Amino acid sequence: MKILMSTLVLFAAALPGIAQTPKVGQGGDKPVAEASAGKPAKGKVVLSDAGKLALGKAKALAGAVRGLRGPDRLKALESAAAAYDQVAGEFAGEPAVASVAAMTAGDLWRQQGSLPLAEKDYLLAAQLDGPRYAQRALLGAADMQRRQKRIDEAMATYAKVVHVDPSSARAQDARLWQARLLQGGERLDEAIAAFQAALETADPGAETIEASNFLALAWIDKGDLDAAGYAIEHAEQTAPAGEDDPVVLERLTMALESMSAKKALQRARDKQNGAAKDAAKLEAARSK
Repeated sequence: MKILMSTLVLFAAALPGIAQTPKVGQGGDKPVAEASAGKPAKGKVVLSDAGKLALGKAKALAGAVRGLRGPDRLKALESAAAAYDQVAGEFAGEPAVASVAAMTAGDLWRQQGSLPLAEKDYLLAAQLDGPRYAQRALLGAADMQRRQKRIDEAMATYAKVVHVDPSSARAQDARLWQARLLQGGERLDEAIAAFQAALETADPGAETIEASNFLALAWIDKGDLDAAGYAIEHAEQTAPAGEDDPVVLERLTMALESMSAKKALQRARDKQNGAAKDAAKLEAARSK
């Protein structure tokens, strides 16, 4: 593709800690509920009767959260998360049960706002049952580290997420978060390279639009408006490519139209043109 070549070539090299394995497909790695825990990639996990009973009791507490608001909801979330933590501890010798409990506890602590506890449970779930939970749990842990402002740890954990399955949607999320953290840390050139790497691994469609949007915003931040324009054009030309479903095409068109980088680029160009006009007027006034 001709787009992005000239202005982005300086940033094509890989960055330390930024995984850039080419993407070959979606990978089917979608969020899973507790009920799916018995269906790993290969074979079927059999839970003990005691494990099923313990998980059922904890699940009943989690179900009680529905419909609650405010302090009551937080208290119910805490009780449910603690119950799942207890199951994880009591069934440490049965990873199939303990991993479900740890993963679910992590989600509940996350909702409750206890980020360190959520992180701990996510890491435990990844350790107990990598085939089922590694990527999802590591992404959850990385998010908790990021929200706690532990940026270096979050960057490293996001890299692990990508390593588990580079072709998945979660890996793409991790790549974008790495780039966003670099940009937030005022490491703009590295962020641009990371966004470019994420764009190169993005699937056509929504992923391409999202990565292009972030890349364009980073170029605007750097002051290279032409490069930002190329990134937007890349999304417009690539995202709908090969898509025949009119419903999907309509959604992609709407997503392209609503790219925040388009308005940001227009504002930046208006500001740039306004500054140029003001300079010309000032020079003309001085020459009189």
